[in-house]
Amino acid sequence: MDLSEMLNLILGGGLISAVVAIVTLRSTARKAKAEAAKAEADAETVRIDNAEHATRILLDNLLKPLIEKLNETRQELDLTKRELARNTREMARFRKALERATDCAYRDQCPVLDELRKQSKDSGNKRAGTEHPTGQRKPRGALSGHRAGADVEGEPDTGCGQPP
Repeated sequence: MDLSEMLNLILGGGLISAVVAIVTLRSTARKAKAEAAKAEADAETVRIDNAEHATRILLDNLLKPLIEKLNETRQELDLTKRELARNTREMARFRKALERATDCAYRDQCPVLDELRKQSKDSGNKRAGTEHPTGQRKPRGALSGHRAGADVEGEPDTGCGQPP
């Protein structure tokens, strides 16, 4: 065997093995790319599952209690609004009754109006600093003003607005 034949066998077999190696490497590269794409898809699926799980935990642990507390607060607010409306109606009725009481024929002997006058004088005395030094109220006659109709004597009142 001469040198050229020998080189021909070595180089000829090397060329075939090189071609086989290139084809094998291409298929291996394609397989590796496919596995990498599959791993990326799996990682994305895990990330999405983790995000859904975290969202579910947030909903269960944070958002639901906040929603419940908000609903309770709304209910309390509704109750407070109803109570305020009720108080407003009662105050309107009281004002109307008080305005009618000043037109009553028996207003000078009315115990309700008398008590209201006394309370307004007491609150006025507290603001003016004329309260008795011991913290007790001054006797009724010792107040600076006099009641309307205090010097009028009459029969005991059977009820405000009721004929005697």
